[in-house]
Amino acid sequence: MSYSDDLRLFAKTHTYESVVIDGATFRYVRKGENDAKTLVMLNGGMNVLEMWMKYVDALSADYQVLLFDYPRELRTNQELVTGMHAFFDKLGIRQPIFVGASDGGMVAQIYMQKYPKEVGGLILVSTGGMDAATIKSLKRKYFMAPVLLFLLKHSNYEKMKPRLIKVGMGHIRNESAEEVAYTQDMFETIFRDYTKEKDVHITGLLADLMNQTPVTEADFKEVAGKILLILPNQDFFSGKMQEDLIRLMHNPKIQYVSGGHLSTVLKVDAYVQMIREFLQNNIQ
Repeated sequence: MSYSDDLRLFAKTHTYESVVIDGATFRYVRKGENDAKTLVMLNGGMNVLEMWMKYVDALSADYQVLLFDYPRELRTNQELVTGMHAFFDKLGIRQPIFVGASDGGMVAQIYMQKYPKEVGGLILVSTGGMDAATIKSLKRKYFMAPVLLFLLKHSNYEKMKPRLIKVGMGHIRNESAEEVAYTQDMFETIFRDYTKEKDVHITGLLADLMNQTPVTEADFKEVAGKILLILPNQDFFSGKMQEDLIRLMHNPKIQYVSGGHLSTVLKVDAYVQMIREFLQNNIQ
């Protein structure tokens, strides 16, 4: 099936809900028993909850699974994690286990830094650490980010979409022809309805990562032994960034996998198996 086919099926079989908390609208999908441990899936850099749609049914038999979009009203990462905390409280979620990919893995670390005793575990996928070295590296890599954000705000966004799709496809590594076709359809489907306002919001959050107080090893001691890192060997985040991430964590389980930054949505079966085995063996 194509991404667009998967999306249509997901929309037919899952209920979208929304709640407004302190002026911020959280659009979400939740499935599973309310008294089960909750897996909170944190989106990557496009802020599309549907990136996790194939994970929901595979995990919700044993866990409550929560997907949500980062509300546009929350403009900084500190506002975001504060809003998330209120959102979880509204839904009655305690000790969420974060599954964060790319940007979502960094948001999970910021949340953990702010609420160190209120996280039940961390599963970080295709991401880097929010340590001082990585933030410094990101600042060097994206020193033009403020200018690019300005151009994005004042551009003809519809004309930019083909170029943005090409940038997304630039994350293809050694995927099969079928996976490449799925990815092309995914980006084309997402960008069909993607708005400038949504892109400006998530780009602003990505740029704001460089303004955060770096995390340290001490920030993660409360989840020692409850950390899984899934690290592709051809990821956007360099080997050095992966090593820095590992040093931050306390007794992490590490799964090195073959693939690139898009593996989270292309190799779901393998990732679900790793996640389930980790949860069963490490978080009771």
